[in-house]
Parts: sequence; C-alpha cells; structure tokens
Amino acid sequence: MPHKNIFYNRGVNKPLKYFLPLLLLCSSHFVKAQIFVEDTSHHPLFFAAKKFDSKCYVGFEGMATQILKTKAAMNLGLSLNWVVNHKFVVSAKYHVLTTPVNIQPRVAPDNSGDTTIRPIMHYAGLGFSYILFSNKKFSFQPELSAGWGAVKYSYKNQNYRKDFAVIIPAVYAVYNATKHFRFGLGLNYRLAIGGSLNGLKDADLSGVGGVMFIRVGTF
Repeated sequence: MPHKNIFYNRGVNKPLKYFLPLLLLCSSHFVKAQIFVEDTSHHPLFFAAKKFDSKCYVGFEGMATQILKTKAAMNLGLSLNWVVNHKFVVSAKYHVLTTPVNIQPRVAPDNSGDTTIRPIMHYAGLGFSYILFSNKKFSFQPELSAGWGAVKYSYKNQNYRKDFAVIIPAVYAVYNATKHFRFGLGLNYRLAIGGSLNGLKDADLSGVGGVMFIRVGTF
C-alpha cells in the first residue's frame, strides 16, 4: 500500500501543513528572546545587571561585656557575612564566653567554702545590618541580630542547662583600611529572654558590651 501523508490522514488541510513548522520556528525564537533579552547596547540584561552586587567577608570580634549585672567578662565571636550592593549585610554569628565567671553567689548562695561555679555560655544567630557611608573611609553600621543562647554549669555532680532567646542591637564604627581589610569599634546590648536557671535571671545574662573587630574579605 502506498504511503499516505499523515496530515491528510488526520484531516488537516494543506495550509496548516506549512503553518505548523512556521509556528515552531517562531516559538523557538520567542523562547530564545525571553532568555537572552538584550538592551540597546546588545548585552543580555541578566548578565549585565548593575543593580545587584554580592560580596562576602569574615569577621573576628572581641567583646568586653557585662554579666551578672555588675561583673565584666570577655566574649569572642566569629561571623560570616554576605554583603548586597555594598550596603545590606546578612550575618551568621557565633559568640562564646571566655572569662571564668563565678556564678556561685547566684545559683548556690547558701554554699559555704570556696566553691566556684563557672558557666559555659554560647550564642548563635543571624544578624541584619545596613552600612552608612559605604564609599567613605569611615562608615557606620547599625545592626540587629537574634538567635539561640545557652548557659550550662555543673554543681555537686549535677549538670544544669538552659536554652534561651537572645536579641542583640548594635552599632559599629568601621575604618575601611584597604579594599580587603577593615577594623573598628562597636557598642551592643545583649538581651536574654527565657534564660532563668535556678538563681540565674535574664538580667544576669543580659548586659552592655563594647566590641573590637577586624574584617577580612570583599565589601
């Protein structure tokens, strides 16, 4: 049996036979145009976009901070930071208490003798900040970070631990030393929420802090 044209078998008229390839050709051209839309300079807009710039840097921080309302302590911190358009910064932060603070008067006030109870404190969270005067030699950076905090200690062969929320508003003065290196000073306040543990209160875990930092990366 001789081969018959498939278009005629399906009842498709002859003009449609030539229209279908033309339609496919136009469709492919339209899809290509959507992916590689060009501006007047004949550059693909997606790759030539100038409204989005992404950088990153690592921050190292030393914080003299208030604890137990009246005592001074030291925290060390590390941060990984993503900078968008040289102004908006998203940070992943980690702090740890490095000073051997004695909390025995809070958690075991009736204990007699020379008992020392030293806590371990951690903080991990996310921060969001905005850089003012980013193109100047000196810039300012207000920040708000929040996350998880934990305090734990051992006493009379018992382990105690409490997880709580932490909110840290801060402001930094930054000296933009070189293209890849910056350092400066800051001031923050650590607000503990839900950290009461035996005699420890939220106010004992909260406090004002002074910050010294260095930053290495791109900005």
